[in-house]
Amino acid sequence: MRLNLVLTQSIASRSTLKTASLHAHHYKYREIATRNGFASIKRRYQSTQTTTLSDIDSSNVVKKAQIWESKLIYEGGLTKAAKIMKLASIASLVGASAAIPFFFTEYSDVPTTARTVLALTTMGMTGSSTAMVAWALRPYITSLHVLQNANVSEENVRESIGLHTPLLVETMTLLAQPRTRLVFPAQLASSTLPMSSWVVRESDSALSAAAKRILDQINSSRTGKLVEAAKPGDLFFAHTHGELSAEMKQIVAAAPGQD
Repeated sequence: MRLNLVLTQSIASRSTLKTASLHAHHYKYREIATRNGFASIKRRYQSTQTTTLSDIDSSNVVKKAQIWESKLIYEGGLTKAAKIMKLASIASLVGASAAIPFFFTEYSDVPTTARTVLALTTMGMTGSSTAMVAWALRPYITSLHVLQNANVSEENVRESIGLHTPLLVETMTLLAQPRTRLVFPAQLASSTLPMSSWVVRESDSALSAAAKRILDQINSSRTGKLVEAAKPGDLFFAHTHGELSAEMKQIVAAAPGQD
C-alpha cells in the first residue's frame, strides 16, 4: 500500500513537471515567435522603403551593408555603328602612320620636299578625321543603368526614380572600350553644345559625399575597370525621344536635355 502511494506521488510529480515544462516551452515559443514576427515586419518595412538622398547621406545607412543592383533602362540605338566608326578611324590612323616610312624609303623621282608635304597631308587628314570621330562620339551613351537597393521591389524602384537616383552611365573611350561613370539626375543640365544632351554641373557637398560612399561600396566588389564619378563639364548624349522605358522617361523628365 505504501509502495503504491509512493509510485502514485512520483507519477503525479513527473506529470506536473512535464506539464510545467510544456507550458514553459509554449510561452518561450510564443515569445520567440512574437520577436521573430516583429523582426520580419521590421525587415519588410525597411526593405520597402525607397532610397532617398537623405538615406544615402545618413550615417545609419552607411553603417549597414548596402547591396546595390544595377538595372538596364536604356541602350544607345547606334552603339554598334559608333564602335565601328571609332575602330575604323583608329585603324586608318595606324595604317597611315605605318605607311609614312615608305614615302621616303622607296625610290622615286619625287623630291624629298614633296614627299614630306604628302606625308604630312596624309597624317593630317587621317588624324583630324580620327579626332573628329572621337570628339563626336565621346559623349554617346551606350547604356544607362539605374542603381537600386537589392531589397527594394521593382515597383518601388520605378516609383522612387527622381533627382537623387544613382545612375551608371556607360560611354566609350578613344579605343572603343567601355567607360562607366556615376551621376545623379540632379547634376545633369541641358547642353547647348552639338552632339550632347546633358552637361554635368557642379554638385553640392551632400551629393558628392553620397557619390563617394556609393563608389566605395560598388567598386569594392568590382573586377576590371572601376566606376568613376562624373566630373563637372562631362558631356552625355542620349536619344531622349522615341521608344524609351518608363524609368528612362522619368529620368528625362527629371533632367530634360536636348536630343
